[in-house]
Amino acid sequence: MREQTDIGRRGLLTGSFLTRKGRENIERRQQALGPAPPWHQAVIEACATCNKECAAACPQGIVRIHPDDHAHAGRPWLQFSTTGCTFCGDCAEACPSIESYDRELASIGDLQLNTATCLAWNGVFCMSCIGKCDVRALQMDERRRLVMQDNLCTSCGMCIQVCPVNALDIQFG
Repeated sequence: MREQTDIGRRGLLTGSFLTRKGRENIERRQQALGPAPPWHQAVIEACATCNKECAAACPQGIVRIHPDDHAHAGRPWLQFSTTGCTFCGDCAEACPSIESYDRELASIGDLQLNTATCLAWNGVFCMSCIGKCDVRALQMDERRRLVMQDNLCTSCGMCIQVCPVNALDIQFG
C-alpha cells in the first residue's frame, strides 16, 4: 500500500507541491533512500529512536542514516556507491534492538538488471560486475550477455558501484 503524500504546511503555503519538481522532492523524501541493513528489517521501527551505533560500526561505511527532514528519519539504509555489504554482522552486534542474527538468513533485497542500459546486453563486451561477484551469481551467456543466477545472489551490492552505466540496482521493501 502506498503512503499518501503529506504536503505539509510549508509546502501548501509555498505552493511547492504544485510543481513537478516540488512533487518529486516530496515523494523522494517519503521513499527510503536504500535498503535497510541485512538484520535490521525486523527492528526498523525501533531505529528511529536509537543512537545509530550501526552506522558507526560498519567497517565498509555503507550504513547511512536518513536525514531529519525525511519520512524515514533516523532509520538506517545502505549506500552502495563505494562498495557493498560483506555481511560481517558488525551493524547487528552494535544494534541494541537485535538480540541475535544468522548470517545465512541475511536479506537485503533482490538484484535487478536493466538490460536496456547494460553494456553487455547492448553489444559491448563488459565484465565489470562479474569480477566483483564472490558467489558467481553474475555470468555471461553464450551471446556474451550478462545473466543472473537468482538462487546464488546474496544482494550484497558489490557489483553496483563498478557498473559503468548503473544497470544494476537492488529492489527492496
